[in-house]
Amino acid sequence: MRASTPGGPGAGGGRGGRGGRGARARLSPAFTAGAILTALLIAVALAAPLLAPYSPTDQQLGQGLLPPSPEHWFGTDQLGRDVLSRMLFAARTDFGIAATAALAPFVIGVTVGLVSGYFGGAVDWVASRVTETVIAFPFYVLVIALVFALGAGAEGIVVAFALVGWVGYARVLRAMTAALRDTGWVRSARGGGLSHARVLVRHVLPNVLPQAVVLLATEIVLIMVAIVTLGYLGLGVRPPTPDWGTMIADAQPFVTTQWWLAAIPGLAVVLTGVALSLLGDGIGDLLRVGAARTARGGERGGDRRGVRGVDRVAMHGAVRGAVRVAGLRIAAEGGAPLVGRGAAVDLEVRPGESLGIVGESGSGKSLTLRAMLGMLPGGARAAAGSVAVGGPVGMVFQEPLTALDPLTRVGGQLLAAVRAAEPLITRRDAAGRVLDLLAQVRLPDPPRISRSYPHELSGGQRQRVVIALALAGSPAVLLCDEPTTALDVTVQREVLDLLRRLRAERGLTLVFVSHDLAVVAEMCDRLVVMAHGEVVESGPVADVLASPAAAETRALLAAAPTLPELADPVAEAPAHSRIGVVAGEPAAARVLLEVRDARVRYADFDAVDGVSLRLGAGSALGIVGESGSGKTTLARAIAGQVRLAEGGVLLDGAVLGARRSRAQLRRIQLVPQDPFSSLTPRRSVGGVLDEVLRDAPGVDTPGSAAADRAARVRELLRRVGLDADIAGAAPDRLSGGQRQRVAIARALAADPRVLVADEPTSALDTTARGRIIDLLRGLRDDLGLGVIVVSHDLGVVHELCDRVLLMRGGSVVESGDRAFFAAPRSEYGRELLTSVVRL
Repeated sequence: MRASTPGGPGAGGGRGGRGGRGARARLSPAFTAGAILTALLIAVALAAPLLAPYSPTDQQLGQGLLPPSPEHWFGTDQLGRDVLSRMLFAARTDFGIAATAALAPFVIGVTVGLVSGYFGGAVDWVASRVTETVIAFPFYVLVIALVFALGAGAEGIVVAFALVGWVGYARVLRAMTAALRDTGWVRSARGGGLSHARVLVRHVLPNVLPQAVVLLATEIVLIMVAIVTLGYLGLGVRPPTPDWGTMIADAQPFVTTQWWLAAIPGLAVVLTGVALSLLGDGIGDLLRVGAARTARGGERGGDRRGVRGVDRVAMHGAVRGAVRVAGLRIAAEGGAPLVGRGAAVDLEVRPGESLGIVGESGSGKSLTLRAMLGMLPGGARAAAGSVAVGGPVGMVFQEPLTALDPLTRVGGQLLAAVRAAEPLITRRDAAGRVLDLLAQVRLPDPPRISRSYPHELSGGQRQRVVIALALAGSPAVLLCDEPTTALDVTVQREVLDLLRRLRAERGLTLVFVSHDLAVVAEMCDRLVVMAHGEVVESGPVADVLASPAAAETRALLAAAPTLPELADPVAEAPAHSRIGVVAGEPAAARVLLEVRDARVRYADFDAVDGVSLRLGAGSALGIVGESGSGKTTLARAIAGQVRLAEGGVLLDGAVLGARRSRAQLRRIQLVPQDPFSSLTPRRSVGGVLDEVLRDAPGVDTPGSAAADRAARVRELLRRVGLDADIAGAAPDRLSGGQRQRVAIARALAADPRVLVADEPTSALDTTARGRIIDLLRGLRDDLGLGVIVVSHDLGVVHELCDRVLLMRGGSVVESGDRAFFAAPRSEYGRELLTSVVRL
C-alpha cells in the first residue's frame, strides 16, 4: 500500500482559523483578480477630478468628433467634449449611484430574509407572498417602469431599486435562516433566555452575512447594467452629468464612423461587470466556512502523493491481509509532531488478526488508522516511516451520516463504489452486487434500502450501509474508526456481531479504533494503547487488561464505567405497578420538576406518549432506551424547545406555559448531544458565555459591568475544570471534552435550577467521559441542581443517577432506582442490559 502524505497548510483542519483567510485569498485567483480590478476602477472613479485633463461638460463645438490624439486620448464627442474626461467622471457617477442604490435593497432584503426565515408561520407566509409578487414581474421591465413613474435621475433609480432589488437577498437568506433556526447553537441561545433580536443579530446574521455579501457583489453588477440601460433610454442621469449609458446613446449615430465613442464606454461597462463578478466569486471563496478544507483537498480526501522522508514499501508476494507500520511519524503542516513525538510508531498485524487501538482523544490513534488507509486529513503529513498493507483496504467511519452523500440514494453510492473497484463490471452485474452487499450486512429488504436516501434510514442501518461500502472493494483489511460510538446498546451489539461474522466469513484483518475498552476487549485479539502520539503499551488483550503496565492504561481502566451483574430474571411486573402515577422521584421527596402526561406529536405520530416524572433538587434522573424511543424529544420538551401537544411541565410547583418567558427558559437548561453544534461557530468561548450573562432578564444593566462579567466567565470556566485562558478560543480549536465543558458552562451561566444533559459523553474517550461524570455529580451536589441525563450509555447513568426511566416507542416501560441495573422488572429492560458490552 501507499504511504499517506497529505499536504496542506495549517494543523488540525478546523474551520480555516483566523489566519486561514489570507491563505484562502492567495489561493483564489477570482478574488485576487476581482479585487485588483475593482480597486483600480474605484480608485480611478474617486480620482476623476485629479486625472481628468479637461472639464467633462466644457463644449468646444469647433473641435467636435476629433479622433484620439495626444491632446484628447479618446477623442471628442459631437459637442467637442473630451471623451476621456467624461469617461472618468461617468465612472464616478455610475459607481456612486450603484453603491447608493445597492444599500437599501441589501438592508431590506437581509432583514426580511432573517425575520421570515427565523419566525416562520404567518410572518413567513406574508413575506413570501410579497416576494413572489415582485418576482413575478421581469426585473428590468419593473425597474424601467418605476423609474419612468418616479422620474428620471439618480433619486428615481435609488428608489426603484429599493422597491424591487431586495427580493433576491430575501429569498436566499430566508432559506439559510430557516435551515439555521433549528441548529443546536440557535436553540441554545434561545434556551439561554436571549431575545429574538439578539439571537438574530449576534448569532444568525454573522453566519448568513457572507452569502449576503456575495449576493451584494452580484447585485451591484445588475445595478450597473441597469443604470447604463436607463441612461441609454434617457431615463438615467440628467445631462450634462456624464454617464456611460448616455455616452453610448449619444454615440449611436456615429457608430460606423467614430466607433470608439460607443466602444470605449461599452468596454468600461464590460470590464466593471467582469471585475465585480470575479470579486463576488472570490468573496464567496474567502468567507465560506470550510473553504480552507476544500482548497487543501478536504478532510475526507487527503493527498496520496507522498513527500520526502517517507519510504514506500511494496508488499510483493506478502500474505494478503498483513499490515506493517514502521517508524511512522506524523506532523502538522507547520512541523508540530502529532504521532511519534518521542518514539516512532511501529505496528504489525498478522493476516486475519484483530488489533484494537485505544487511547484518549488526541493520542494519535485515529491518525495512525488514517495513515494505514493512505488518507491523512488536511493539515497533517507523514514526516517519516512507512505504512504497508497486503491487499485492498476498506474503512468504516465513525459517523455514518457524514460518511454518506445525503443527496444520493444508497444504491447509487454503492454502485459507484462497486464500479470503482471493478471498472469492467457490467451495470447489471454491479446492480446485483449492490443488493448482495446489502444482504451481506443483514439489511432487511435490500431493494428498498437501495432506493432510500441516508436520512430515511435509522442510525444502525446507516452504519451497515457504511460497512457495505467498505466491503465493496473486497478488502483484505478492514479499518474501523469508532464504528459504534453514536449507537444505542442494542444496535451496537448488532453491528459488532455483524463485524465479527464478516471477519470470520471473509478472513478479514481487522484494525479497530475505539475509546470503549469493553468493545475492544470483545472484538480484538491484541491491544495497543496510545498516549501523546506514542504507543505506551501493547500485547494480547487479556494480558493488558489483567496486568496493565502503563499508567495511561490503568487510567483508562479506572475511568471505564461498570455495571453490576444481572440477577436471574423474575416475572415481569404488570404495567401499572411498573409505572405508577409518575416515574422518577419518590412522592415523599421535595419535587423540583414535575412532568405530567407529556405528549409530543409530529403529524400523526406520538414521539412522546403520556410520560410523567418527578425530579428532586440535588438528585439525578437517567432516561434510557434505544434510538427512536423518545428520550431526546422528551428532554427538549422539558427544556421548552419542543411544544407539548398535551400534558404539562411544572417547576417549583408553577406550571410552565406553552410559550415560556425568558426567565423560565433560563431555569431549565439543555446541554445538547453535540456540544460543537450548540456553540456559535463565529464567536469565542468567552463571547458565548458573556452573552448569556449580559442578557439576564430583569436587570437594568444586564450582567452588570464588563469587568464583573469577565470575572464571572473565568469563574464558570474554572468551575467546569477549564483554564480561564480558553475564553479567547474559538469552538473549533477545542477538543471534544473541552467543548462539552464549555456547553455545560454556558448552561450554568443562565443560573438554572434544572440541567438536562442529552448524551453528554457519547463522543468522548473513557477518561474525558469520567471527568464529565465527576463534573455533573459535583454540580448536582454543590449547587443543588436537579439533573436529567439522557444517554444510551447505561454505565454513565449507573454512575451518575439515583433513578432511571426506561423508554420505548415514546412510552415509559419501566422506572425505578439503581436496582434496575441488576434486576430489571421488564423484559425490554433485561434485553437492553444484556446487550451492553462489558469488561
